[in-house]
Amino acid sequence: MRNGGLKEASAIIKGCSVTALLCLLSVFVAHLDLSRITVALAYLCSMPLVIMARSLTRALLRRLYANPKIAIPLVVVGFNEVAHYLLDQLLDRMTLYEPVGFIDVGEPGRQYRGYPVIGPLEGLLDLAATHPSLEVAIATPGTAQIRQEELIELCARARVRWWVVPWTLHSLGTGITVDWLGTVPLIGPRGSNIEGLNFVIKRAFDVLAGALLLVIAAPAIALGALAIRLTDGAPVLFRQTRIGIRGKPFELLKLRTMRSGVGDRVHRNYVRDWIRNSAAAAQGGGQPVYKLADDDRIIFVGRILRRFSIDELPQLVNVIRGEMSLIGPRPALPYELSLYDEWHRRRLDGLPGITGLWQVSGRNRLSFEEMVRLDVQYLEDWSFVRDLRILARTLPILLRGEGV
Repeated sequence: MRNGGLKEASAIIKGCSVTALLCLLSVFVAHLDLSRITVALAYLCSMPLVIMARSLTRALLRRLYANPKIAIPLVVVGFNEVAHYLLDQLLDRMTLYEPVGFIDVGEPGRQYRGYPVIGPLEGLLDLAATHPSLEVAIATPGTAQIRQEELIELCARARVRWWVVPWTLHSLGTGITVDWLGTVPLIGPRGSNIEGLNFVIKRAFDVLAGALLLVIAAPAIALGALAIRLTDGAPVLFRQTRIGIRGKPFELLKLRTMRSGVGDRVHRNYVRDWIRNSAAAAQGGGQPVYKLADDDRIIFVGRILRRFSIDELPQLVNVIRGEMSLIGPRPALPYELSLYDEWHRRRLDGLPGITGLWQVSGRNRLSFEEMVRLDVQYLEDWSFVRDLRILARTLPILLRGEGV
């Protein structure tokens, strides 16, 4: 169980609200004789009661885990980025492990989050004598294999249980997964969860919902096209090459919102600065660029269409054709790819979307690095229920005129 906080309280409020609405809907459809006042009181009481119950459970677990007979003392071999990341995970989640400190070469006295470097590896035998149930986490990704084997041999002599943190965690920008082939552990990067049956479910929903939305949106598309034709002439559609799943190019459709025949030099420069400055900001070397503002290439009607994302509606045709999805990563531009780091390309493992997790999480306020991390997170953790939630969060953004 994770720690509480505003995020958990928000999730509880949302869950109780959805449950109350479903209850009222069931009562209405089934013509049940249930007082609405009863439902309202149950709804109002459920939120504080659930929050209190979870807080009490956490307090009991903390008391239980703090018991010396139950808590497992853990010493981390190494004092590096991976070791610090491991300690962060231990401290930010409730586990049976009670960190003791770090074992590393060099001068003792260094510390991270209040846990010191106890001393060199030779002190492990003394620690094992002091803590009979001691466990050792080996977090030394840059150490040679022979040194790793010496560490394991020392743990065996000290009669302590050991485990190795995979060296792949040295690249903390991506997650890993562990599978088993018989008794052999296989460690690899996490991939897209939109495969097999999940892909069939998502694709079926895209076709059905996309066709329905296209019928509903047809009047808005027609009015937008007419407004463009009357105020700025033809063409009314803007066609642009974008990069889709696994790097496959496709022709994206939008209502034209800029003057006809303008070049893309301004946008190329913006994208270049956005990506480069975002990477520099992540390393402490600059500030990310968030928004391309006051673009004089946009026509008057185009600003209105963009504000309510009406210009994006023709992309429903791309969805039905299988080139896009309703929800997914932002469709990449061809000239972006030369600026990508290798891990950035993981966002191309799924169909690009009209809306997505990054749009409802901050849109242009996010840096490029943050956007890519959200795209990769979406692909790795995909679920149909999550898609429905993103769609539900997109609607209020459109109604407020913030676009997607």
